[in-house]
Amino acid sequence: MPSGATDPRLSVVVPSRGPAARLRATLACLAGQGPGAPPFEVLVVDDNPGPADGDPGPPQDDPGPAGTGAGPAAVAGELARDLPVRVIPGPMRGRAAARNAGAAAARGARLVFLDDDVLVGPEFLAAHAGAADPDAFAHGRTRELPTAARLLRSLEGGSPDDVRRARSALGPGHAPAPGPPGPAAHRRLVANALERTVEAMAGGTLPDVAPWLGFVGANTAVDRDRWRRAGGFDEAFGLTWGCEDLEFGFRLYAAGVRRILVPDALGVHLSHARPGRWEQHHRNLDRFRALHPHASVRALEALLGPEGTPGEYVRAVTAVADAPVRGGTR
Repeated sequence: MPSGATDPRLSVVVPSRGPAARLRATLACLAGQGPGAPPFEVLVVDDNPGPADGDPGPPQDDPGPAGTGAGPAAVAGELARDLPVRVIPGPMRGRAAARNAGAAAARGARLVFLDDDVLVGPEFLAAHAGAADPDAFAHGRTRELPTAARLLRSLEGGSPDDVRRARSALGPGHAPAPGPPGPAAHRRLVANALERTVEAMAGGTLPDVAPWLGFVGANTAVDRDRWRRAGGFDEAFGLTWGCEDLEFGFRLYAAGVRRILVPDALGVHLSHARPGRWEQHHRNLDRFRALHPHASVRALEALLGPEGTPGEYVRAVTAVADAPVRGGTR
């Protein structure tokens, strides 16, 4: 039985819906954690609809590479000898409900939420464990891999060791030195606007106008007791994509849980198309703003929209906070 299966310190919750090739790569990386990793378990929440489940809701992902018909249970079974993994049925009511289902089944005191399309290095869980604080949620550094489809094609039929070697070749996530196009260009990692904002605010190079911002479900951790006391993720966000994780972070911060940054817990997101992304995002962002009409939430379109930037977000928060509001309140 893999280490940590009976008495884990960390529970890694991986909601899964869509092509199994990405999930297989994520689990292969988790199976390669180094000797500094604490006892841990992995809970894969299978949120894929079966043939009798009717309408699956809005499209979640692109179809993924060919030959990825295996489900989460089969993928987890391939790695079960080296990985303390359980697969639990998902509620099929969206990301918030899937994460809640995984957290409810967890045995570890600390929850690590990781998306099923994120590659991590061998020090990932050791970094999250080292940063664990009951009064903080931990934002793991995350980078986008724009050439992910090419990487996944190259790994078709490969072993878990092949996946881990490919992840190692991506490096620590720092910007590469400028140079001509070549093999290194295909491994270039990119920080999106949200990631740049969280890192700059945490590092003091940008005014921290949103100290709650940073609970990103792709790579973040919090104590299970804090998850429970905050009420878990808001499942009313439903099947549409976006903001359910940030909204939970807003409530955690309001309950006294601060944000910390864990640069060494790097996750590389296998970037892919998402049909209807911005339409879904707008619906959930509108709900977030209605729930919490704080200036830093009301201004989020300046960050999360297609043209969003850290600087525009700070300026928008300041403008919203300074603007007169009916009734004389903000």
